[in-house]
Amino acid sequence: MALNNDAVLTAAKGYIYVAPVGTANPSAAEIESFDAATGFVGWENLGHTSRDELPEFGFDGGDTETRGTWQNEALKTVVTDPAVDYVTFRLHQFDELGLSLYYGSDTSVTDGEMEINSTSGGNQYALLIVMVDGDLKLGWYAAKTDIRREESIDLSVDEFAALPLRATVNKPDNGPLMKWINLPEMGS
Repeated sequence: MALNNDAVLTAAKGYIYVAPVGTANPSAAEIESFDAATGFVGWENLGHTSRDELPEFGFDGGDTETRGTWQNEALKTVVTDPAVDYVTFRLHQFDELGLSLYYGSDTSVTDGEMEINSTSGGNQYALLIVMVDGDLKLGWYAAKTDIRREESIDLSVDEFAALPLRATVNKPDNGPLMKWINLPEMGS
């Protein structure tokens, strides 16, 4: 692999958006010309997220096992636990969208009060994360995610309160599981 100085990323700023499941991702050109003040048509900015604990892309599972026969002890590798991808992030905005993402889909708001009727349901959204490093703008997209709380709400007297969230990537009805958008050109 060649060295590519243009492909080294410092996630100096970032923005997280949600849209209805299946919403098409912005093109590479749209990510390249991204302006935080205008965002993207059809996508809702989640607002302030943690600067100290940036989104973390991870996976659970992915275990494999090598199986063999009497004649060949390493005949085949099989997946025993499929990998499930997710991204975690900490939302600082305690507004209707943020709290409904944390508590689940069975909430309602009337006269400035949120009623939480059940905490068992997640929220289904398309998810878009845009990372900005000077001129480099890189997008990550999943057409279908299940967003729900990751851990307890963080409160502190000297830090912003946070709603820890996990967006688990689900297989959409059609199209890829997820995408990276606006990759830098291959270096030489």
